[in-house]
Amino acid sequence: MPLRLALFILAACFSLAAHAQFPTKPVRIIVPYTPGGGTDIISRALAGRMQETWGQQVIVENRPGANGIIGTEVMVRAPADGHTLAMVVGAHVVNAVLQAKMPFDPIADTTAVSLVATSPWVIGIYPGVPAQNLREFIAYAKANPGKLRFGSSESSSRLAGEQFKQAAGVDLVHVPYKGGGQIVQDMLGGHVESGFTSVLTFLPHYKSGKLRILAVGGKARAGAMPDVPTAAEAGLAGYETYVWYGMYAPKGTPAATVARIQQEIARLVRLPEFAERFANLGADAVASTPEEFAAFTRSEYEKFAQLVKAAGIQPE
Repeated sequence: MPLRLALFILAACFSLAAHAQFPTKPVRIIVPYTPGGGTDIISRALAGRMQETWGQQVIVENRPGANGIIGTEVMVRAPADGHTLAMVVGAHVVNAVLQAKMPFDPIADTTAVSLVATSPWVIGIYPGVPAQNLREFIAYAKANPGKLRFGSSESSSRLAGEQFKQAAGVDLVHVPYKGGGQIVQDMLGGHVESGFTSVLTFLPHYKSGKLRILAVGGKARAGAMPDVPTAAEAGLAGYETYVWYGMYAPKGTPAATVARIQQEIARLVRLPEFAERFANLGADAVASTPEEFAAFTRSEYEKFAQLVKAAGIQPE
């Protein structure tokens, strides 16, 4: 047998063995945000079922700070063996666009495992604003340039607001918050007129009627808010923006290990219980291949880079 062929067969055997053996110890899923949010809820749902399948502990570890950068860096610096993962949102790539200095490259220093879920950003307003729908809000904002404020919960929701400003041709003043809950509290008090945050964050106040939900940013309506139109239906054609949740591993993680993790995610998100749980969060389950998710990550970075440039936002 030629030496090259023998080496190839040997490498394949090692790859298959690694695939079959993973995990050999507890697995950590780093959530770079505080407990209780969508990222945390989705991660814990996956972790419980992964643990049953793999026969190893799967621990969700919350490491918030610096808009997700601190926790994600824990994963980036971990051994590339698949035992430390990170569940992140779109801020993973937005940070690289908005931050002048990053401790890691969100594309080059990670291994894409799978897109897990998507959920549209939602446009909500304080009921004291004299607008009953999106068209009226845009007209009111145009009549009052620079007088209305919008809150964002993190960098990707800020860009949802900036994208809205460009699409609608309005001048809103950005007010940053550390989470969607803070936006809602200030909106309820009339301290900020509008906000861009998740279905999950707005849902209780949509049901109570205490906030006016004008539109969702997806191609389709959110199942949790069936009577709320999409932005396109509400008169703002071309406005599409959403939060996405995805799993990453450190750079250099073996392809066989990545495949095993991705296959387990894909199996779980297709279960009816997950579809129902995600729907309650206003999210749609997704099970992309590592290659598809890597391409998606690059396209999201390029999209946000163009948006930031068009908005004239300077990296900080």
